[in-house]
Amino acid sequence: MDQGSYSFAQLAKKHDNFTPPGFEIKIDGKEMSLGKYHISNVEVEISATGTAGGCSFSIEGQFDHKDRKWVNDAASLIKPGAKLSVIGGYRDRVELFYGYVDDYAVEFGAEGTPCIKVNGLDGLGYLMNMCQPLYAGQKQPKQIVESILQKSQSAGFAKKIQVGQLDGFETPIIKEQMDDWKFLMLMAQRYGASLFAVDGELIFDNVMTKTAPIITLTMNKSIRSFTRRVSLAHQVGKVEILGRDVNQKPIQGTAARVTTGGEGKTAAEWVSGLKDAVLRERSEYVRTQKECELLAQHRLNSIAMGFVSGEGECIGIPELIPGRYIKIDGGDELTNGTYFITKVYHRFNRESYITAFEVKGAKA
Repeated sequence: MDQGSYSFAQLAKKHDNFTPPGFEIKIDGKEMSLGKYHISNVEVEISATGTAGGCSFSIEGQFDHKDRKWVNDAASLIKPGAKLSVIGGYRDRVELFYGYVDDYAVEFGAEGTPCIKVNGLDGLGYLMNMCQPLYAGQKQPKQIVESILQKSQSAGFAKKIQVGQLDGFETPIIKEQMDDWKFLMLMAQRYGASLFAVDGELIFDNVMTKTAPIITLTMNKSIRSFTRRVSLAHQVGKVEILGRDVNQKPIQGTAARVTTGGEGKTAAEWVSGLKDAVLRERSEYVRTQKECELLAQHRLNSIAMGFVSGEGECIGIPELIPGRYIKIDGGDELTNGTYFITKVYHRFNRESYITAFEVKGAKA
């Protein structure tokens, strides 16, 4: 995962003022050139919300009506489970997506030419099919997470993995009757981590604490549009986690101060009445007061990150990825600030390349 920071001017120079845009698609290592296969409507979605990222595209003008068959081996290339990558950008193109063909549809319509529409998923999608019943024993939490992510790497749907340090809980979570992805999401909630994939790298880490922005975009210059919204929905001022220790004695931990996400004031700091709004949850995965407090802090931070949300659009920037912060400038005092990027969309057609993104934050 890219940890660098860039200025818009640096990227404009690197990409020859962002001209000319282009993309390539590879299936099982074979390049499907734009001119030969008439590929259109290419979109890559990268998500740091725990859901699998994906890509989609259409193959048009490849059907021979006379012989009733697809030319240029278009049909034989598209098969479920085939390795799939999307490479895009400008003069020096980079890989924007790596995964596999999840599904496709062949469309014959009353109007227009037949086409094949293809959808791909990254390595997290593969883990939704894995449902071994148990993880327990002497394995440490980091080892458990790594062993699950390595399944996707072994299947060829991920290239590498990154797992941060997982500390603070002594009692292991037993995995039973849930797929690997759901188990990882449970672990992410416990450790305050984000689960996502970027260009074939599966990441399980607390990336929200790394607040240096990947880039600063300026309104009406480097950014085409941006919408910011603030909502008190579901916001609380305190989280309490209830549990029992090894002797079944009741234990409790509390968090009342948000420790992540943007600049400004939290919802409870804006609305004093929210300080008395308490979310109480019972957990079977805590055994000490310290563990209760740690889980409460992670839950409070997660809820607080829903206070601010937004979306924007800019010229195609291959370097823009989720799991990093972005700084918006050149707007007003309500809009300027730093936001955590939750999703990035790279969209190509024959003439243009646009990047859209979604953000969130805990403070306004």
